[in-house]
Amino acid sequence: MLHRDRHPSDDTDGRLAVAETTVTRAVLEAARETAVRNGDRAAVEGPHETLTFSRFAAVVPAAAAGLSRQGVLPGDVGAVHLSRPGDLALALHAITAAGAVPLPLSPGGTAGELAALMSERRARFLLTDGELAAVSMAATERSYVRQVFAFGEVPGATAFGRLVAAGADAEPAGRFAGTQVDPLRDLALLLGDPREEFTHADRLAGLHRLAGAVGITASDVLACRAGDLPMPIWIGLIDLCLLHGATFAGVPAPGPLLTAAGRSAATIAIVSPAGLHALAHDHAAPHEGLRLLVTGVTDPETVQACRDRHGWTITPLA
Repeated sequence: MLHRDRHPSDDTDGRLAVAETTVTRAVLEAARETAVRNGDRAAVEGPHETLTFSRFAAVVPAAAAGLSRQGVLPGDVGAVHLSRPGDLALALHAITAAGAVPLPLSPGGTAGELAALMSERRARFLLTDGELAAVSMAATERSYVRQVFAFGEVPGATAFGRLVAAGADAEPAGRFAGTQVDPLRDLALLLGDPREEFTHADRLAGLHRLAGAVGITASDVLACRAGDLPMPIWIGLIDLCLLHGATFAGVPAPGPLLTAAGRSAATIAIVSPAGLHALAHDHAAPHEGLRLLVTGVTDPETVQACRDRHGWTITPLA
């Protein structure tokens, strides 16, 4: 599913021209297939949002075309400062589909930290939301950012909904429509702390490794708490769910993981070693049969306690 023998300019709806050697191409195709079978299934959900597969498949290409109409060019860097995982998924893939390179920013970063990172990476535009806009907008004053797009109404920013509306019937725009993506050299993702760069090939290889470690299926609901994982793994888990027709249930930090897992009927949860130790001794812990993936090394006694007391399967997330 991750690689198909198709020409890079070929696409099912004629609006988006993304090579098959990008994660965005793969997740869009998978999301469209899931939407045909069950368009109302949640792809990404959180306390205040639900992003369905059908909405993801429709919004990403339209938003990408809208970004192109706003002057975003292939190779431009777009900063992403968002609090909700569904918005993050839409923003990252819309930016990639427009031929630009996303730069995810930590939701907890200060204006000074964000400004320094956006300046260092020479970010040209920013996607933010109402919850984080005060910090985001302050950071843009000290950076190269000249365009801001926002989920929700943010003064001085173009609403993301307007991008989607503007690109809904657009033809492929800009040089990217006829440009071959080089998966080995073209950047697909930038990070600031730690400083890392991922090509399209890196992103696809990482997703293959993650799929092997998680073993997710279309019937799974994966619960994960923000801050428990490095940004590339957080993003990778969202993409993994999009690829396999599963649901990613994002839990805000420091929200109660198992409470959210129970609310979402999660079958898999990601937990840190410290978090696992705390859960092992929580006699009120629900979810017998839950599969826990642990992000680091934990002691055998804790693993055995989780199995004996709660009936959980414990697997390291290598």
